[in-house]
Amino acid sequence: MGDKKIDSETNLEGSAEPRRTGRKYIQPNEHRKNTTFEKIAILLSWFVVLLIFPLSIFFCFTTIPEFKRAIFFRLGRVRKGAAGPGLVWYLPCIDSYALVDLRTRVEVIPTQEMITRDSVTISVDAVLFYYITGSLHATIQISNVHESTLFIAQTTLRNVVGGKTLHELLTSRESLSHEIGIAVDRATEKWGVRIERVALKDINLPEILHRTMAAEAEAMREARAKIISAEGEVLASQALKEASDVMAKNKITLQLRHLQILTSIAHERMVTIYYPFPLEILTPFETRKKGGCVSTDSLMPILKPRTEIKSAMAATASNQTDEE
Repeated sequence: MGDKKIDSETNLEGSAEPRRTGRKYIQPNEHRKNTTFEKIAILLSWFVVLLIFPLSIFFCFTTIPEFKRAIFFRLGRVRKGAAGPGLVWYLPCIDSYALVDLRTRVEVIPTQEMITRDSVTISVDAVLFYYITGSLHATIQISNVHESTLFIAQTTLRNVVGGKTLHELLTSRESLSHEIGIAVDRATEKWGVRIERVALKDINLPEILHRTMAAEAEAMREARAKIISAEGEVLASQALKEASDVMAKNKITLQLRHLQILTSIAHERMVTIYYPFPLEILTPFETRKKGGCVSTDSLMPILKPRTEIKSAMAATASNQTDEE
């Protein structure tokens, strides 16, 4: 019956699979009756305690902390259940006990170098978090529960990581940690050990692979940049086509656009722009006679400033000559 017993707890956080207690390799004999020699030894131990009664109190009581449990052995046979916490009575002559720490323990898994499924050599660093739920099994079913749990975690880590590709390891580290934790928990449940988490600290790649992956990533970024640039040119050409269609409907639009470009250039840089003066601007000032000649009076608003400038320059030159 004890071999097929199913506990109500789950394996890990988020896992709905039932947690099995596992097979008990060593069956405790706490229900077996004492032999005659054992009864005599117990009576002699009580006699010694009563003989030195006031002093025996200091030797027959021990204090068990809240985070520990004590497994007592009387004449080498385990007693029923675990004792503690608090003040516990025992016979010092025939009883011995082992303390089991129930707090969460952290073990750093040594760096494991292995080959992935796609033949890439990597090294993995991980941390193991676990605690003991069955103090009796952790004491009598395994000689060193902490060292054994660490070895099981190392072996499971190598087996699981060796069956994955490099891409799977780099993109699904959380699910990989969960898978390793479940596998280790199933292997250690018969020892009364509960695995909280197996966290992957780092996945180290060779230096050559680092450079190769960096070059690949750079090539992919350049390819995406070229694609984006080409798409931008397509959109710009479509916009220019639509603008040219609009400008073709009205000839003044192209001239206004030309003036706008000149204005923007003049604002951005300190440059001098020589712009050809169109004769069509003088059209409103022209008053033609019958013979088709342009009247001089109509051009006076334009020519007068130039005449005044020339006369002023001539006067200045004559003054300089007189002074000499």
